[in-house]
Amino acid sequence: MTALIKFHASQVVFLEHEHSRLYAEVVQFVESRQLCWVRPIALVTDPEQRWTDYQYWMIQDLRDGSDLMCPARLFHEALDTEVLPLLDRLYQLQDSKPQSSDLHQFIHEIWQAHPEAFQ
Repeated sequence: MTALIKFHASQVVFLEHEHSRLYAEVVQFVESRQLCWVRPIALVTDPEQRWTDYQYWMIQDLRDGSDLMCPARLFHEALDTEVLPLLDRLYQLQDSKPQSSDLHQFIHEIWQAHPEAFQ
């Protein structure tokens, strides 16, 4: 039996796949179905996977993108030490336009890597 996961509204979480992380804010956690309704913040790529060295991050601003519903077990809690540098970098980006195709590709890769989570 797997442990039940519990997130709360406004919490920042991330989905990780290979060299990328999708950071998002929890809008609502559906405990009975173990689903998270999240609002994407940014898609972050770090080819070296040095997640603590944010100067190497490649960031795509997704704050104006679509909300998502995904299984809670795929999410991880984001630490303040990750989120604060990310938000700082986001506010420094100029004329950042959301790349919805990159978000869709990332979600497709998550779906392919974890098909059992979506059943």
